[in-house]
Amino acid sequence: MKKLLVLVIISTLFSCNRNKDLEDEIKSKRELDYSDAFDLEKEAIKKIEILSYPDRLAWDTLRHREIIINNKIDFDTSMVNEKVTLLKETQINELFDLIKIHCKVEGDVAPYSSCYMPRNLILFYNNKNKIIGHIEVCFQCGTSKSSNNLRESWDYCKDDVKDFFKKAGIKYFVDTEEKEEKERLFLDSLKTTKKLNNNVLK
Repeated sequence: MKKLLVLVIISTLFSCNRNKDLEDEIKSKRELDYSDAFDLEKEAIKKIEILSYPDRLAWDTLRHREIIINNKIDFDTSMVNEKVTLLKETQINELFDLIKIHCKVEGDVAPYSSCYMPRNLILFYNNKNKIIGHIEVCFQCGTSKSSNNLRESWDYCKDDVKDFFKKAGIKYFVDTEEKEEKERLFLDSLKTTKKLNNNVLK
């Protein structure tokens, strides 16, 4: 009986250690949190990308995990409608200030809301073309989610940031009932055809 008990204990310990090793290996490969150890400084940003897409939570089946893994977007990028790249220092400074500093209009700060239908992603790159921060934005609800080095900046100036996006060349916004219905019909079509029609939302 004692021998059996000893064997069970050894087997359990071996199994736990193996599971832990496997978890550690997965974590190291996925680089789950690339930004926890530093604040995002303006001087580190050499390029910004702004993306637009239909409500991600309506089509991204893996939406409950990190969206940036191993310096790449970890969702179906064929759903991206637009991608604008900002390289000018003046543009980078303006967007950074809108996110980190103050709103132009008092009271423009996005309120807390449990609603989240993200349609835009901001990616910050360094001089090695590595993503060093990101913010995903839901203008419809006034909410956002970000990398840890921008977590303090969730209360972004929604109208100012939206105006900046438009000025930068982003055209896809769902801010009317007509556009909501158009997006809904498109997303419904995905469920039946499972094919993407890039012309539907243009």
